[in-house]
Amino acid sequence: MLPGAGSGTDVQAGVNGDIIPEVQGLRGLTALAVILFHMGWLWCGWLGVWVFFTLSGFVITRSMVRAEAAGQPVSPGRFYRARIARILPLYLAAITVGVATLCLEAWLFDRPESLAFLTQVPWLMTGTFNVFRVIPGYEETRMFGHLWSLSVEEQYYLLFPLLFAGLRRAQLVVLFALLVILGPFWRLGTHMVFSALGWSVPDVATAIYQLTFNHLDAFALGGLIAINEGRLRALTGSRLARRLTWAIPVGLATLAAVCVILQNAQVSTSGKDVFTDAFQVKPQLLSGQILVYALGVLGAGGLLVLILTGSRIVALLGADSLIRLGTISFGLYVWHFPLLWIFADAGHRTLVSAGLYLGVTLVAAILSYRYLEQPARRWLEPRRRMSEVSPAQSPTSVVQSPARP
Repeated sequence: MLPGAGSGTDVQAGVNGDIIPEVQGLRGLTALAVILFHMGWLWCGWLGVWVFFTLSGFVITRSMVRAEAAGQPVSPGRFYRARIARILPLYLAAITVGVATLCLEAWLFDRPESLAFLTQVPWLMTGTFNVFRVIPGYEETRMFGHLWSLSVEEQYYLLFPLLFAGLRRAQLVVLFALLVILGPFWRLGTHMVFSALGWSVPDVATAIYQLTFNHLDAFALGGLIAINEGRLRALTGSRLARRLTWAIPVGLATLAAVCVILQNAQVSTSGKDVFTDAFQVKPQLLSGQILVYALGVLGAGGLLVLILTGSRIVALLGADSLIRLGTISFGLYVWHFPLLWIFADAGHRTLVSAGLYLGVTLVAAILSYRYLEQPARRWLEPRRRMSEVSPAQSPTSVVQSPARP
């Protein structure tokens, strides 16, 4: 167990450990936001996926930097094995459960149309499901619909270790910085190309939402922060760090206000719709496609900077409950969507049904972490020191977590 991880007050606790408590807590809070969005309780919770992308970029880059600093050779093969061990067991389990559920639904409830969703399995197995979802006419099932984001991450994971091994650190910093700057322009280009092809506004919005290159700025910003972790930590207690404590929230609030103003200038709304329309999932307006995604990415990056510079305003992210959620966040993300379907959308109708749904989702994530994810990683990575082996480290205590959210 990482000493002091539960308090969330000692940012330096992460220096010699595998995790930074507040980052783990942010992962847990983000998973909860995504779940609440799908329950219909948090309209902007979908932006949590972009926080996950940024956190993934941070954690995997940090792990490579730390391994290199420890004298370990940069090995894409080792990176791929670690990612396979972390992602594949639970991912395959989710697909298996989804296939079985769809077959049972077709058989028990005489719904043969459910079998049509099985055509999505090859796309899932090849890590290209996000591309499949862009094809006009795509129909969603809650067995698989949320797994598109894992395809985005898998595609980035194929590329990242090759870049890390092939580029000098200064070159990688420049590349990451360019990707962050060019992110909004990629989305603008996607909008222009697909619009010129005659795609409808919703289909163009879906393409921007799904395609991996539109989200490279999120991974790159996380990686850029990881490479500069030492410099950021050195700012702790400085005047600049104190200025960042208020400057980052003010900057993000200003960008959010710009999103609302631009949305309202183009589409007349009133009341709460002024905000919900501005941050709707898959923004339809070009201004939203450029700025709202940037808000999610910069928001995640800003939180990482505040964590590393020791800002007290993010201390609550180190709360034990959030750290525990962060530990099992992969399972929470994988199981929450199909369980919401199995519960026939009862998760957002009453407080009782919502509590039952959340409880079942939590139990499913804990069980899959303890009896699937951990054993699979120990088996697939036998020579890696697994911090989770300690009996004291479980989803009900503070544990060290791998990179994937």
